[in-house]
Amino acid sequence: MAPSPDLRTSSRAKPERIDAQDGFGSPEPSRGPGPVAIAAVVLALLGVAATAVAPVLGVIRQETGPAVAAAAVTALVCAALAPALAVLALVGRRPAVAGTVLAGAGGVSVGLVVLDLQLLDDPINANRLELFRPLTAASLSAGPGAYAILAGHVLVVLAGLLGLVAAARASNADGYGHSDYPDHDGAGVGRRIGAGLSVLAVAAAVVLAAALFAPPLRSTDPVLLVPAVIESAAPMSLGAGLVGVAVLIVVAAALAAISPLGAAGAIVGAAVAALGLVGVRLVAGLPAGDGVSVGPGSVVAIAACAVLIAVGCVIPAAAAARARRGLAQLLAQSTAAATAAPAAAGTTKSAARARAAAAERARVGRWHVATAVAGIVAGLLGAVGALLPVLSVPDGVPEPRILATRVVLLAGVVLVVACVWLLLSEFAGLVRPAVGVLWAAQVMAVAAALQAVVVAGDLPGFGPGPGAALLALSAVAAAATGLLALCAGSAERDGIDTSVDVPVQLPVLIVGSVAALVSVAALGLPLYRGRDFGPDSFAQWPWGWDLWGRALLAVVIAAAVLVAARSRAARGASLMIGAVTGMSVYLMGWPLTRARVAEPAMGAGAVCGLVAVALLAVTAFMVVRRNRR
Repeated sequence: MAPSPDLRTSSRAKPERIDAQDGFGSPEPSRGPGPVAIAAVVLALLGVAATAVAPVLGVIRQETGPAVAAAAVTALVCAALAPALAVLALVGRRPAVAGTVLAGAGGVSVGLVVLDLQLLDDPINANRLELFRPLTAASLSAGPGAYAILAGHVLVVLAGLLGLVAAARASNADGYGHSDYPDHDGAGVGRRIGAGLSVLAVAAAVVLAAALFAPPLRSTDPVLLVPAVIESAAPMSLGAGLVGVAVLIVVAAALAAISPLGAAGAIVGAAVAALGLVGVRLVAGLPAGDGVSVGPGSVVAIAACAVLIAVGCVIPAAAAARARRGLAQLLAQSTAAATAAPAAAGTTKSAARARAAAAERARVGRWHVATAVAGIVAGLLGAVGALLPVLSVPDGVPEPRILATRVVLLAGVVLVVACVWLLLSEFAGLVRPAVGVLWAAQVMAVAAALQAVVVAGDLPGFGPGPGAALLALSAVAAAATGLLALCAGSAERDGIDTSVDVPVQLPVLIVGSVAALVSVAALGLPLYRGRDFGPDSFAQWPWGWDLWGRALLAVVIAAAVLVAARSRAARGASLMIGAVTGMSVYLMGWPLTRARVAEPAMGAGAVCGLVAVALLAVTAFMVVRRNRR
């Protein structure tokens, strides 16, 4: 028998067309469901059962109005969707998909658990029309059904944790995340489906998170009060924030995963779980009557959930279609190249260069992921700390309102949204410079909130509360984010040809320097003034924590302008956009915190801040225009 030819020594092997297998028809290697996946599904089904029997057990002990029947049915159906999808995945021998579906639903259920705590603490303000409607303003107490609902959501959270374990075990199987198109084999889902669907998924998650803070219902009923979410009780505001953050994290993790089916399961699982919250509000507000109607937040949130579900459903097909197109192009290129004489030495050098470039991209990608994780942790700690009591007060003394925490919440959301994009390799290099400025805005906001702790510490019986500890940790994590962003930028420059310097253009430097000086003035002057109120400025000494935070942001913005003056177009513009966003967060302190003074009026810092934002935006435009010439 003649020996078979050695493919390694042959000049070129003609590629063959192979149908992509990472779509609906033949997804990934089938495996047995496994005990972990089965246990996760069982826990999720028990959670649905507990939610179903809760109304029968009685959510409130006192007599209340009947629940909205359509809303109750909607809540049960939405709660059962994720477990039902997981059961179908197990029947189809896809434990990874079952695990990711439950993991996405479990992440969102963490926020639902916190929302359920309102039923135990003060049920009248829970506004759960799918369970009951209060008839009077008399105090209500939770019944066995409230504990059943809480237990049901806790079981779904535990199912989500087991789902993560099941998905992790399934990912060790041969062929997991495989694509017949070499460039997509083992690549992230964001790269496989393209920038269009990736941006759509992230945008829908951001819109959903923002819509959760809009009024879910409108009410003129004197008994059924629906305040703004940010002004609601801690379980309501914190729960809404956790649901929004969970959706953002799930979407980012799904786009960074290597399995289109797993990513689709996670996104759909999170979306249907969130639909159980916002969909119930929409259905409850429509027939409620008596001064109760649907709020804008519910409508927008429903649309965002629908977009996420649609994106999740088309991810496998979109990845398979792009893989087929890429394989067809590769086949055409290989056929054309086969007609030319092969250059063995050139091929070897090209392969070595390709391996070195891939290793460099992986190293930079690790820095980006580390920066993103630190930034997301910083933003989450800041948001949670802003919603918890910042001060501990003596018994009988009402807890003071620290309005500066509103700015912390805004800065935390901005930082989390920016860092989510760092998890997507297609956008990480573009977003990283902006994150290199936004971390300072988070520290500035936290420092202003902690200044209240310093002032109150001089009063007997006052001290730092649990929120203050989280805010301090948030500042530390934000500083770590800035350091990691600097290291990521250094790693990026290692892969850039720096033999040719980018010349500094005098017009950009002049406008940028003016913008930096005006930014320093804005941060150093009072943002607003009022009757019997003397705000701090750089002219006063010693400085408090709030002034040190503002000084830090001023230094970072000035440094960003100097770096952008000789940066390439994309990174220079990103730096300036980060500076614009950071200054905008500071300026939002005017409408968010002015209620703490009588007869507030805009100060010199606000006027200079508006001018600084405009000049920084002009600088960004000039950087882009300069590099296009």
